[in-house]
Amino acid sequence: MDTSSQFKELIDTLEDLTETVKHVGIIACDFEEQSQDVLNTKINDMVKGLKKLNDLKDNFEQVQVPYEVLSYIDQGRNPQLYTKDCLEKAKQKNEENREKINSLQTFKDSLVKELKTNMPATMEQYEQSQNSR
Repeated sequence: MDTSSQFKELIDTLEDLTETVKHVGIIACDFEEQSQDVLNTKINDMVKGLKKLNDLKDNFEQVQVPYEVLSYIDQGRNPQLYTKDCLEKAKQKNEENREKINSLQTFKDSLVKELKTNMPATMEQYEQSQNSR
């Protein structure tokens, strides 16, 4: 079974289990004696769902979820926002690094210019050594 179908099966199982738990809660809140059989059936369905979930866990041993994603979920945030936030942070860091590179390039150009003016013989030797590489 390929990974995408394993994830689909997991999602379907979780959705079914969530729905079953919801039904159990509704039946239990408005419990009447005649709803005992329905409640028993739903509880058995819930147990089967939990067993299926337990059986599926082996398919996901190698899946690693970043701690930050779990924090997003705990905070009630959409875990898909984690990816968006990571991309925005990477874009910002890339921009900062580009600015640093530009500053260093400007500094290098200024330094070379000043060294050529103040130490022409040394700079000529330096440029020759760089060209011979």
